Amino acid sequence: MNKILHNSVLHVNLEQLRRNVRTLLGELEGKALIPVLKGNAYGLGLERIGRELAAFDEIHTLAVAQVSEGAALREAGVEKDILVLGGVPERLLAPAAELDLTLPVWRLGVLPQLVRLGRERGRPVKVQVKVETGLHRVGLTPGAELSALLEEWRAARPWVTVTGAYSHFADLGDRERTGEQVRTYLSGVDQLEAGGMEIPFRHISASAASEYFPEYRLDGVRIGRRLYMDHPTKPLGTIGEVASWRTWVTNLRELKAGDALGYGGHVRMERDGTVATIAVGYGDGLSPELVGANGPVLIRGRRVPMLACCMDQTIVDVTGLDCRVDDEVTLYGYDRAGNFLSAQEVSLLIGDDEGCGLTSLLSGRVARVYEER
Repeated sequence: MNKILHNSVLHVNLEQLRRNVRTLLGELEGKALIPVLKGNAYGLGLERIGRELAAFDEIHTLAVAQVSEGAALREAGVEKDILVLGGVPERLLAPAAELDLTLPVWRLGVLPQLVRLGRERGRPVKVQVKVETGLHRVGLTPGAELSALLEEWRAARPWVTVTGAYSHFADLGDRERTGEQVRTYLSGVDQLEAGGMEIPFRHISASAASEYFPEYRLDGVRIGRRLYMDHPTKPLGTIGEVASWRTWVTNLRELKAGDALGYGGHVRMERDGTVATIAVGYGDGLSPELVGANGPVLIRGRRVPMLACCMDQTIVDVTGLDCRVDDEVTLYGYDRAGNFLSAQEVSLLIGDDEGCGLTSLLSGRVARVYEER
């Protein structure tokens, strides 16, 4: 019996993932690589990708956005340091400490809570300070806020261990603003260290910054998208795409010009032609925006446009193509013949600057299959 009962499969090339990691480690020249595994490892599967990356001796820390992601990695057997990057609801601080996750200090009042947790469990809680430099989501601003944090920290010792400080860029297209953010961040680190807090690890750059501004690597770089795909518009040519999403044709129909497609009759055939129904829709994580832009898919090695979608099925124009029921359809990545439709190229059709936004949309209805090739 076929064990994959899903309507579509995301094929993940583990050897390409490892090649990408080795490329990045060489590029960073001894600076730390911190893989970012938020959003189910950008849709590729948190637990399996986490284990693959944790197997590298050169990788010491994995980063996630939420406590639940860190918990899933621990459940999967990952023992390395796991840094939570985003703000944490108060009710999750205790379970995060029990899981030995490294927690952010992103506002005043967090450290006193962590002191209590450290005392209760009998060992310090690991933390990193999030310095606010201009994105204005979470973090503490240099000056009065960091001064107040230092007061909290002096009362918190020895029940918290500071392992680093970090920030995040807001607009890499603005070189001046990016440089100002770096200066603000480093001034915050200097303020903390002048106040007696040792900051053993500094990081501000993520994937795009590692491409645009290698001078801002500091002690390490957080890498998410570049684990899986190259730059969307200025590829360096050193990173290969890891994921290929495929489904199947389930129906074919001849239609006339003016015939309506899908719910509401908003999409109509512009000419007589043939349409194919494929076995995925927005409930699987297919972007309706992409369908609305008539984004392409690969069938029999040829690009054909999507026309309309619903939750579970999508209609594709296959006019003039020798298409058959049960033909395989590649929504992005490689088909079995080696033809390639880049997720980065596809994402640009709807204004997304990174194809990992497409993979992150994929739901649990999409099977993840890991391959060595």
